[in-house]
Amino acid sequence: MKQEAPATDAIVIRGARQNNLKNLSLSIPNGELVVVTGVSGSGKSSLVFDTLYAEGQRRYVETFSPYARQFLDRMDKPQVDAIEGIPPAIAIDQTNPVRTSRSTVGTMTELNDHLKLLYARAARLFCRECGKPVVRDTPESIYASVKERPDQRLIVTFPVSIPKNFTESEVLQLLERQGYTRFHSRTKLMLEVVQDRLRIASVEKSRVIEALEAALRVGQGKVNIWLEEGKPWKFSTHLHCPDCDIAYSEPTPAAFSFNSPLGACETCRGFGRVIGVDFGLVVPNESLTLRGGCVRTWQSPSFKDCQDDLVKYAKKRGIPLDIPFKELKPSDKTWVLEGEKEWVSWRKSWPGVWYGVRRFFKWLESKAYKMHIRVLLSKYRAYTPCLACNGTRLKPDSMLWKVDGLSIHDLMLLPISRTKNLFDELQLPAPLDQAMDLLLAEIRTRLKFLCDVGLGYLTLDRQSRTLSGGEVQRINLTTALGTSLVNTLFVLDEPSIGLHPRDMGRVIDVMKRLRDAGNSLVVVEHDPQIMFAADRILDIGPGPGERGGEVVFFGSPSDLRKTNTITAEYFSGRKKAGAPPVTGVSRKFLKIEKASQHNLKNIDVAIPLERLVCITGVSGSGKSTLVQDVLYAALRKSKGKPTDTPGAHQGLRGADNVEEVVLVDQTPIGRTTRSNPASYVGAFDSIRKLFSNSIDSRRRKYTPGTFSFNSGNGRCPACAGKGFEHVEMQFLSDVYLRCPDCDGRRFRAEILEVKVGGKSIADALDLTVSEALYFFRNEADLVAKLRPLKDVGLDYLRLGQPVPTLSGGEAQRLKLAGYLAEAGGTESKKLFLFDEPTTGLHFDDVAKLLRAFRQLLDAGHSLLVIEHNLDVIRACDWIIDLGPEGGEAGGCVVCTGTPEEVARHPDSHTAKALRDYELAFSRDLSLDKAEDNSGRYLGTSIQIHNAKEHNLKGIDVEIPRNRFTVVTGVSGSGKSTLAFDILFSEGQRRYL
Repeated sequence: MKQEAPATDAIVIRGARQNNLKNLSLSIPNGELVVVTGVSGSGKSSLVFDTLYAEGQRRYVETFSPYARQFLDRMDKPQVDAIEGIPPAIAIDQTNPVRTSRSTVGTMTELNDHLKLLYARAARLFCRECGKPVVRDTPESIYASVKERPDQRLIVTFPVSIPKNFTESEVLQLLERQGYTRFHSRTKLMLEVVQDRLRIASVEKSRVIEALEAALRVGQGKVNIWLEEGKPWKFSTHLHCPDCDIAYSEPTPAAFSFNSPLGACETCRGFGRVIGVDFGLVVPNESLTLRGGCVRTWQSPSFKDCQDDLVKYAKKRGIPLDIPFKELKPSDKTWVLEGEKEWVSWRKSWPGVWYGVRRFFKWLESKAYKMHIRVLLSKYRAYTPCLACNGTRLKPDSMLWKVDGLSIHDLMLLPISRTKNLFDELQLPAPLDQAMDLLLAEIRTRLKFLCDVGLGYLTLDRQSRTLSGGEVQRINLTTALGTSLVNTLFVLDEPSIGLHPRDMGRVIDVMKRLRDAGNSLVVVEHDPQIMFAADRILDIGPGPGERGGEVVFFGSPSDLRKTNTITAEYFSGRKKAGAPPVTGVSRKFLKIEKASQHNLKNIDVAIPLERLVCITGVSGSGKSTLVQDVLYAALRKSKGKPTDTPGAHQGLRGADNVEEVVLVDQTPIGRTTRSNPASYVGAFDSIRKLFSNSIDSRRRKYTPGTFSFNSGNGRCPACAGKGFEHVEMQFLSDVYLRCPDCDGRRFRAEILEVKVGGKSIADALDLTVSEALYFFRNEADLVAKLRPLKDVGLDYLRLGQPVPTLSGGEAQRLKLAGYLAEAGGTESKKLFLFDEPTTGLHFDDVAKLLRAFRQLLDAGHSLLVIEHNLDVIRACDWIIDLGPEGGEAGGCVVCTGTPEEVARHPDSHTAKALRDYELAFSRDLSLDKAEDNSGRYLGTSIQIHNAKEHNLKGIDVEIPRNRFTVVTGVSGSGKSTLAFDILFSEGQRRYL
């Protein structure tokens, strides 16, 4: 299409040819929110990240020293003729590089650093024994405390301890030399020396202060005030509890950090967990009985005597041997696992008492110097909470310091939304210096940013490695907000991931704030709400892979509706992604009873089988907890397979209706670059076999192993078949360079001489899936293995593309392709659990995904999907909506039913989103504000397209802005429908 003339203030790209881009040239205005969309594989990431951001990064690298550039200059540069006007660029993508459990939301956002400063300067200390506040007393404060008491005769004393290398007489002589001869009490270890006797009401303040100062000086900061009757009042000028005689160290910021040896728990070293015995692995199948061998460890000949001991002592104690372990009383389960308290030692002086599973493993650990014992122990070990710090990660004394009654760990466990409210109302005692005011302001600002992007349900203690790509991206977005950058290019990769439609407006507001501050935003996105909010939409296409790489549209969202691109077909509502749901009620159900893990509120959930079921709800409502922590683990355990301990629930019914459960999430398939889509679906074996059967291969006696880059003599010896060299940069990220011997093709030159259909094995691996389906069209077995990749929308991937380079959504669909290949050849009925499978998918790719789901359903399987995408929700057979809010305000079943039934619910956020989505696409209304917050003019008219409300016949209407317009017509012609039911109600809805 014809390109616009370059703007004076714009990023101008000329001749971009990276990956599948077709010599693309365009001008992207600065200071705008530009959404880049298009089908998967069309070239969006190639343009935005591999070209635009990579060039900005390359120019930054040019400022490095010559030593660093001697390596970096060999890196592949973006394939582009020129890029002009590019500002400094920051990429905020979905990758979560964190692998250590020391990183938390608090450390990522630097809130931990601010909080440890706050606690070191403003927290109050409470004694570990009596729980009373520990304060520093002064003569003035002691006098004020005594003055408030009833007027009695008082005795001011100070304690003097008798050191071990001194006698009592020696200490008395020293005191007498200083004029102290009167004692209130005397023991072998302590002398209570009288400083003064007085009646507080009849003496001057100066005498009392003088007595207190002298007593504190000689008593090393300790003084006691005795009444005529009763116990003394104890005071101290140090961090010392006078009642319990416990001294505490001075608070430092490091004492509140689990990443510092000064603050970290000495047992778990700040991790909060230790490696211990996981009873879920010891008793993996709770449907077995004690006699039937539920304790897996004791079913080998080596430990048969332990199984015999279990049966013998269970008979003596009257514990049932022939009922399933899960039906035993809790006390009986504890007896089996923990043993009896009277136990002395195992296999020595045996008193005839049951030792239990835990003591058995403790005995095993004493034999860990033997290799086979270490191997055995490794099978039953898992991370368990540290008992020394109870999972707080900090030393016990750090928990004694509190702000507003909360220790720093208590604060970390609160949802961020509650933490924000707490700090908004927090009033610290005076005096406060300017630094503390700045510290509080910074904490409040960062907490507000986190809530603004919909992360208020997270806790600061949440481990970073457990966050989704969307959550990591939004956390990084808040960091960008906090830096107050201007004239910067922000490149974002689907910030809507993991967000419910209810919360999408928050992310849109954050992006607009960055834009209005003078920054440019280029966002790869498919969500309609963000596309509606964009200043411009750049549609890349028209198809995936080699059929993409071109600009098919670049303009305003309202103009996109009028075009005929694939995106416009869905964006305008002319085409829908999902097929109609299955009618009829399923006769088979899976029922979870009284689930109470994390924030789940003791809920009962019935899941129809052989149907497409969606779990919906706002972020943090409990979806992943229900599906992954409770259902998946409980089903695995019911099938006798190893798994983590299931989340808290009372029962699981209907497990017999499912033969196997499969979790298909977005975790990487593998970390090795040797794995690729062809090898994952088994097609690479067929390709190697095909090449080994060629005439040249038979003449040279090549085998299928010769055409493997993982082993054998066919791979390049320089890079061992990797295709690249790894250079360690020490002070920078490691660099991967194309192998100079094979030029990245992985094989020896003579191997590449063997051709099939004019292509070498390297050429075959460089084919996209769609190209390979045509090229190998006569090989039925190979085509059958590759077709599932096309069915799930991955036909743009190259056969040899390393699996680690795939996005989370692509990895999930690759797993789905593998199961599709198996679906027709197995009679086992599986329950598939998907976690946001639409990540990174265009409208048209969602349609392909739904068709793939229906293939699994047709094969008799069941699908349970955690999803926010409204196209999938509308096309599912049953919805289970959790909420109503996230975090502590979530964990309830708001409503269940078909999409039509849920859409009618008055209080469900998902129901409202479904109604609004249907309304937006049925009316096709383009209703933009005349001006945004920056005062820029956005358009000259309000455009209504394809209005069908009541008796309106799909009409198009254009209403000029800032004009007095009269709508007229005969009674019943549709005037009120147009003006009030459509125009006014839609404007009010968007405003609200």
